[in-house]
Amino acid sequence: MSLHLPARRVATAAAQATAGKPSLHLQYLQPKTQRRNAWFNWGTQPKANSPFAQEISRREREQMIAEKNLQRTQGSSIFDEEIKDTERIQKQELEQQQPGQRRGPGYSAGTKVKEHMERAENPDPRWRVRFLKKKVMQMVRDGDKPLTREQRIRLTEKQHTSASTYLPTSTKKLMFLSRQIAGKTVDDAITQMRFSKKKMAREVKWQLEEARDKAIVAHGMGLGAADGKTLEKPRKIQTKDGRWLEVNDPTTLYVDQSWVTKGPWRGIRIQYHARSRMSQMWRPTAAISLVLKEEKTRMRLHDEKVEKQARKRPWVHLPNRPVTAQRPYYSW
Repeated sequence: MSLHLPARRVATAAAQATAGKPSLHLQYLQPKTQRRNAWFNWGTQPKANSPFAQEISRREREQMIAEKNLQRTQGSSIFDEEIKDTERIQKQELEQQQPGQRRGPGYSAGTKVKEHMERAENPDPRWRVRFLKKKVMQMVRDGDKPLTREQRIRLTEKQHTSASTYLPTSTKKLMFLSRQIAGKTVDDAITQMRFSKKKMAREVKWQLEEARDKAIVAHGMGLGAADGKTLEKPRKIQTKDGRWLEVNDPTTLYVDQSWVTKGPWRGIRIQYHARSRMSQMWRPTAAISLVLKEEKTRMRLHDEKVEKQARKRPWVHLPNRPVTAQRPYYSW
């Protein structure tokens, strides 16, 4: 016959007391130290296929790679190896050439940098090469044919188009910022966005800076004259909106066009009305696009406008033309 529940508890407590351990309800009152072991067999090496061993090996490998890269970048410059490889290749080329065909001492890596700079200053180098090949074939086939106005402008002038990602705002709000920067130089537009109180002004400022940097790197825009000189006398031109301004450097970047497009909806929320009614409010997105050009384009447009006005004939109230379609009776 088994003992009752209270008697069984008393017997269990007595057994624990005789074993030198406190009772179960007293064990929770004693302080405990939390231990986190990666494996159960403490003091032994982990297995090779265990996750912890794999993690240790991965960290050691990453640390080894980091130390190797650190030792590689130590020195006067991180491009030391590339410079040494370039010098070694040039030395081999000079040794392979004949004594009479060797280049002079003035040839160095700076020549290549100059060639790269000249290529970067072209409006679109790859398009230029393809266009010239096409025009040579066309001239051979059709004879000497002058370039069109669009082709001549693209060969002599540069432009860069940039579009932002979808911003969490509406076209109705972003439109005012787009109109504010249109027609201004890039520096003035960035200053306007810097001190603007609009929430999306900093996004537009970031987009202007990105478009400016890409125009400089990809198309060589805004680099100034080749010898670093500006115009001897500032030119005063009139913009499309009728403003007059002075131009000192023809390569100065300005925002020629700026427009806003609508993006996909980014969410929805409920708008509550009276009489237990409700409606849906969609959260819009919008993007801003920019077209950057140099001041030489605005100077050309101003000159063309002045020439057009000079060619314009005076307005005649009653031009001298023959009278025709005369009838002896009314036509109604």
